[in-house]
Amino acid sequence: MVDLPSREPAVDARAVKVGVLLAREPDPMGEWLADTTSFDAAGVDALWVDSGPEPKWDVLALTAALTVLTSRSLLVVTLPSSGAPVAELARTLETIGSLSHGRLVLLADPGQCDQLAVHAPRVRIFRRLPDEPGVFEEPGTGDEAGRWLSVPPPQGRASWRAALADAAEHGVHGLVVPADPLLLDILRNPDDPTGRRDLHLAQG
Repeated sequence: MVDLPSREPAVDARAVKVGVLLAREPDPMGEWLADTTSFDAAGVDALWVDSGPEPKWDVLALTAALTVLTSRSLLVVTLPSSGAPVAELARTLETIGSLSHGRLVLLADPGQCDQLAVHAPRVRIFRRLPDEPGVFEEPGTGDEAGRWLSVPPPQGRASWRAALADAAEHGVHGLVVPADPLLLDILRNPDDPTGRRDLHLAQG
């Protein structure tokens, strides 16, 4: 009997989760909301809402609206640094968490995590890694734990497949990609070799 050399299991790029970083300024509001529902319908695993340092809009009010307009994606939210103390936001966070059926996630620096866990114990928390910009940690066990990595929008289907394969090979849990028309088309039509570069995001 001949002993065959053992092979490493193939890397499954489909196991890598996809998060979409929404435009920081939702203006016009209708188009921003349409973009969000389009990505949710296309099957992304998470929608990232980053208000920036001086937001024009109330990020929690926007997130509450997204709980109604989306149905499957996690809603990963960065609280504005100039906002109210976490203790004062606890009831709002718990309300949004309930409206979203547990899809609300707060993105926080390590120093904020304990405080958030006390005041919003039923809301999930992702941690920023201060020494690794663009890298975020999702606590948990098994398939629910791992790191998310920020990457630029894909230049085409081949580059997107390569990004997913590279992430899977290096044990990356998920990729966070800026909202982009080509990305939406790839997610909707992954097997279309031609693509639709004429797409605009706000198509519903």
